Amino acid sequence: GVNSMITYFSENPENDLWREILQYTYEANIKRYSKKHEKEIDEDTIACIAGSLLQAYEYYKSAKEANLQIAPLLLYYGSTNLLYGMANLIKGEINHIENHGMKIFIPDEMEFIADTDVRFLSHETGGVHVIARILGFNDDLTGFGDWKTRDFLDSIAEISREYNTCYEKYNSRIAMLEVINTPEGKVEKVYFNEENRQLTQQLLENVTGFSKSYLHPVDSHDLSNNAFFILRHKLNGKDISEISYSGQPFLRASHTKNSKTITLPTILNMYITLFSLASLCRYYPEKWSPFVLKDTTGERLLIEKFLFFARRMIPNIVLNLIVNNYVQYTSKKYEPTDTVKLVGEHQVQEMVRKEINSRMEKEAIRQSNRMFNGGGAK
Repeated sequence: GVNSMITYFSENPENDLWREILQYTYEANIKRYSKKHEKEIDEDTIACIAGSLLQAYEYYKSAKEANLQIAPLLLYYGSTNLLYGMANLIKGEINHIENHGMKIFIPDEMEFIADTDVRFLSHETGGVHVIARILGFNDDLTGFGDWKTRDFLDSIAEISREYNTCYEKYNSRIAMLEVINTPEGKVEKVYFNEENRQLTQQLLENVTGFSKSYLHPVDSHDLSNNAFFILRHKLNGKDISEISYSGQPFLRASHTKNSKTITLPTILNMYITLFSLASLCRYYPEKWSPFVLKDTTGERLLIEKFLFFARRMIPNIVLNLIVNNYVQYTSKKYEPTDTVKLVGEHQVQEMVRKEINSRMEKEAIRQSNRMFNGGGAK
């Protein structure tokens, strides 16, 4: 488990976060890390880790400047390299990955991008499974049947409000908690609209460990007549909430798939969503391009917001896992930049390639590209 929280003040959290990660592109630091964790590490693995993290950084930098036509593709490639580098660093050896471990399908009825189907494959050597195991998530995802892309989007706290607005027929699986400290201890509130009362209660009941941790939710209203549930912890009920990017805690309800319950952590929900969006823009431009240019549903705003949080949070979660601590950068002044530039996918891959080759010998790159051999992404 994670030990404690480290907070850094930063004028530019994104840059400082990457500076921390890129420490592990230096041989001396990789060796020091391995020694500390009592692992022997060979030259190939060191080159592979450094190459993967440097590639990840270039993809992420390009993604920040790219527009929605190709941003998901860059973030997926970047995250794949980042998570692969992390996995090899933590394990102290090269993880064998043969493919993405997932595949998308276009359904007959497709009202939203989020209707895209996702199927999991190759439990042993699929990238998503290899990475999940490093995260301590051992369920075989291939045993849960087919998923919709919205089954991952609905479990990301940072976009839960947008999710409920955009997909009216469906509901986010996130309950944001308003925390109030009272003389009798901590009280948590979950707001809901009267028509969603049943749904909200059901959502809470589907949070793994809810009934062990909390007493039965109690109804209440505030002065403006907004309805909410009051949640109080049982005497020895442990805190099962998670912390969102804004610092606000939340509860995440499980999914039921093939009559089994499953709750994926944020990083997997984000990574799998990126794969789905990246596959759409790479292989189904006839679906993706019109969506980017003339979406009328408002889903585009949700996807853009998702991509922003993925870009900011995935590297932070990776750093937390590497240093086994909760690292947080705070800055009151930080604002996301919105840039719109049209760049072809090949141009971007070329930029990325040039930048990396100037930093490292070809050999190290060859090592880190092993991962894509046999994968769908070329």
